[in-house]
Amino acid sequence: MKKILQDRLLKKIIKNSGIIFFGHSTASVLSVISFTIMANIIGPETLAIFVLAQSYSMILNDIFNIQTWESMIKFGSAQTGKQGMTNVIKTNVFLDAVSAVLAAFFALLFVYPVGSFFGWEEYFLPVISIYSISILFNITTLTIGIPRLFDQFSSLAKIQVSMSFLKLILILIAMATTNRYEIYIYIFLLIDILQNISLITFSTVLLNRSYGRGWWKTPLKFDQEQIKFIWWTNLRSIIRIPVQRLDMIVISSILSMKTVGVYKVYKEVASLINRLGEPINQAIFPEFTKLLGKKDLSKTSYVTKKAISLLSCVSFVVMLSLFISSEFLVGTFFGAEYLPELNVLYILLIIVGISFALVPINSLFIAAGFARLSFFIVLFTNTAYLITIFLSTKLLGLYGVVLAFAVQMVLNQGLKVIFLRKYSSDWGSGIR
Repeated sequence: MKKILQDRLLKKIIKNSGIIFFGHSTASVLSVISFTIMANIIGPETLAIFVLAQSYSMILNDIFNIQTWESMIKFGSAQTGKQGMTNVIKTNVFLDAVSAVLAAFFALLFVYPVGSFFGWEEYFLPVISIYSISILFNITTLTIGIPRLFDQFSSLAKIQVSMSFLKLILILIAMATTNRYEIYIYIFLLIDILQNISLITFSTVLLNRSYGRGWWKTPLKFDQEQIKFIWWTNLRSIIRIPVQRLDMIVISSILSMKTVGVYKVYKEVASLINRLGEPINQAIFPEFTKLLGKKDLSKTSYVTKKAISLLSCVSFVVMLSLFISSEFLVGTFFGAEYLPELNVLYILLIIVGISFALVPINSLFIAAGFARLSFFIVLFTNTAYLITIFLSTKLLGLYGVVLAFAVQMVLNQGLKVIFLRKYSSDWGSGIR
């Protein structure tokens, strides 16, 4: 541990992760309080409307809205001149903006056919339609890519905490003034939009300071390798939807709406571990791209192994803490109606804890240029996930959902390790 902490790059990653974690954890605490208040007031069945609105908009966003932040970091970190950097930025922003409009359009177009197919109550659908507006503001080059590339982690933390605090204030006002359930959903929607607008504004100011106000006037030129990378990473994102988003939809079509609300609460508790993993991913991915840009493979491998060791220790401590406190947390803050399936939460915590410790593998795999292989791995593992979740949920209920998640995680991480070892001398040399 002492040797790990003495390494300059690892110290930088830990520092940046700490800043991100502070922002995420503070924002998460405030968001959990807001979510807890809403869950207690509107109950599990009405909470399912919020869950479906959020899940539907995220799924349509992932399918039709091109995600470019990984491309921004990977190709932006390799640029040394203004012309090359602005061309990378313009390519990403152009694809972002056009696809965001298309995604929002299709979300509105498909909401009633999708609702009819899954048997959703008709009074859900207007709320889900309105929530789809948030897609328009998901410009990931500006909301994610630019701040991370420029190491603006503290600024990101300030924006996240401010928005979460504003959300809590609005939830408290709503609790005191109204009993309309949809008001709470619209507050979450409003904060999502405001946070993205704040990040877009911040990134634009940052670019104007770095490259002048006329940086966007340069001719737009598409780089073949960059487009290829974006193509494969977005296909991967689309194929990844079943694991990230579809569990709620599947549960709503097989089990009761109350069960959807219960599982959402369990995911919120387990996500406390994921919220620790995201700062690591955000901090370590840019460093991997810089190391691989210099062809420093031995340092990259060293950082990966040491990061996994460190995260394994952290994961064990966090899992143990949540095991001890979960019954109290769920029963006290959400209510007794969320306790009957608590063993599902315990299993979910173990799986998420293992996944958290392996976060550096995911970051390295994409930074090393394995975008195409990542797509095929996710295609295979998510096919296994879909087969497992549909069969096992009917037989095992929520235990089947967790089993499917475990199958996907083991296959996904195992295959990535195999390919990283196979091409260990060729990381970052191209898009594979």
